[in-house]
Amino acid sequence: MRKLLSGLLVVCALMGLAGCSDEEAVDLSTATPTEVIQGFYQAIYEERDLEKAKRFASPRMVDLINHYAAVSSVQRYVLGRYYDKVELEVVSDSLGDYLNHSDELRATVLFEGEYKGEYNKDSRDVVLIENGDSWLVDRILDPRYRP
Repeated sequence: MRKLLSGLLVVCALMGLAGCSDEEAVDLSTATPTEVIQGFYQAIYEERDLEKAKRFASPRMVDLINHYAAVSSVQRYVLGRYYDKVELEVVSDSLGDYLNHSDELRATVLFEGEYKGEYNKDSRDVVLIENGDSWLVDRILDPRYRP
């Protein structure tokens, strides 16, 4: 009986820990566009977790992530930059409607970090789309072709 009770306590404790995972830390229905962008990039660059990144992504972006399938490929072909360590900042006054669509937002993200010991500073424009009551990362705009 004691072993059974101990086993149940262990299972309950593990379930409790699982319920406190980082995946539940951001509620997309109440997350700001800045929190969505930060969650998306953090999942890829810091946690190297494409499944978590997909939670913050539109179907179009999820298709791209699935196509490239590996974190390094997503960093190279979708995000356009590798980082081993990175700090990012969403420029708050850059948030605005994208191409006059109120259901799409454009934001500028500043990156500072290292890749293979070399310091890099860069920026990217991100387009978010409104999906019901939440925002999702839809596109990363190529800085060479800024409209």
